[in-house]
Formats: sequence, structure tokens, C-alpha cells
Amino acid sequence: MRAIFGDDYDPKADNALAVIEYEGDNGYFLMTLTGFTELPDGRTVVAVNGLPSDENRTDMAAHASPGMLNLYALRREGAGWKVVERHENVATMGSMGNFGDVEWVTLGPGKPGLIVTSGGTWFGSSIYEGGIFELGEKVRLLGSYSRGSSNAGACMPESKDCWDVDGHVRFVDNPQGGPYGDLLVDYEGRHYTVTEGKDGNQVEHLKSTVKQTARYRFDGKEYGLVSGTNPVPGI
Repeated sequence: MRAIFGDDYDPKADNALAVIEYEGDNGYFLMTLTGFTELPDGRTVVAVNGLPSDENRTDMAAHASPGMLNLYALRREGAGWKVVERHENVATMGSMGNFGDVEWVTLGPGKPGLIVTSGGTWFGSSIYEGGIFELGEKVRLLGSYSRGSSNAGACMPESKDCWDVDGHVRFVDNPQGGPYGDLLVDYEGRHYTVTEGKDGNQVEHLKSTVKQTARYRFDGKEYGLVSGTNPVPGI
């Protein structure tokens, strides 16, 4: 982080204060390391979350505030690191000033990428989306899909349907060829209702289980569903 932000990095707070252009104006953001990966060409790519701030490092994020995705490529140079690429304000997503979780993937031969799972929880219900990004000369969004949702925190005896559904991703060859593989999302979960037990605790009653796979393919512009269904309920 010091190689990226220099003296703006505070090791005690483990973040850096940076000025980044956002919606046409410069703004302050607290920059926090989220994850990193080593690429076959020797670069190390670092994902950094930008949280809205002021010049005094005050957290200015509200519940509806997205986090900012920033990506930096570095190479070893002697005993230190040199920044060779800066991709700032790639996208804004998520809530509470955090864009979510990063999963590093290989989209196809020689095509490194990442999936960012973002979303949030509102009134006991949560929903998450997966954004598919390519790590090329430019960082490019290739599409998105519904990753999972749950209303467990809002589930009451009077609720007609409670659920918890989540998806896990993997890439396979595209039988039609092309630069990117197909994205398979394996969904698992359940639908249920609850009643109040004698001890006051909720008792679950299973209605159905979810276990299915959806297939997404890049059509030249973005990834879209080509087979299966996405079983993630909206909230």
C-alpha cells in the first residue's frame, strides 16, 4: 500500500487517504486493501476499496453509499515494488462504502479476471450480484448476474416464503469458441416457512430445496444466460 500511495498511507490505520475523480469532481476516499493476485507475467494486481471520506479521514459512508473498486498492478523492483498500472474508479457498487468481495478467476486462455460480489442488507433481507471484470490493458466489465439472496433476517411466522439461495462460480470451455469461457453458477439453497415453538424459538419447515446450475456465455458484448435458470429471488 505504501508503494501505491506513498506517505498518504497510514500503517496504524492500515489505509490511505486519496483524492480520486468521482462523478466529475475530485473527492476524498479512504483506501483499504481488499485482495491481491499474482499473474503469470509477473505482475501483482491489488484490489483496493475506496470509502467516501473527508480530508480529515472521517468515514462519510451511509448505508446506501457504494464502495469504489480500484485496481493497481505492481512489479518487484529490487527489494521494493513499482506501480506499473493504475485503474482507479473502475466501478462503484455495494453498500456502507464497501464494494464487496473479490474472487480472482481465469476467464479464458491468457485472460485473467475477477468477480466482485457486491450487495447489501436492507430490513433483514440481503441480495448480492456478481460483476465479471477482465484484467486487460484496460479493466472491462463483461456483465453481471444475480449471485444470491436471503430474507432470513425478515422471516416471521406470517411470512409465506422464506429463503436462502447462494451461487458458486466456475468457468468451462465455450463449445462455440471465443476469447472467454462459459460461466457456470451452481446454486444451492432452500425455501421454508417458520412457526413459533413452545420455547419461543422459530421452528423451520422446509418447503423445497434449490440445487441447479445456470450457464452464462459472452455474446461479444456481455455475459448472458444461455441455459438453466437463475433461482435467486429479488427482495
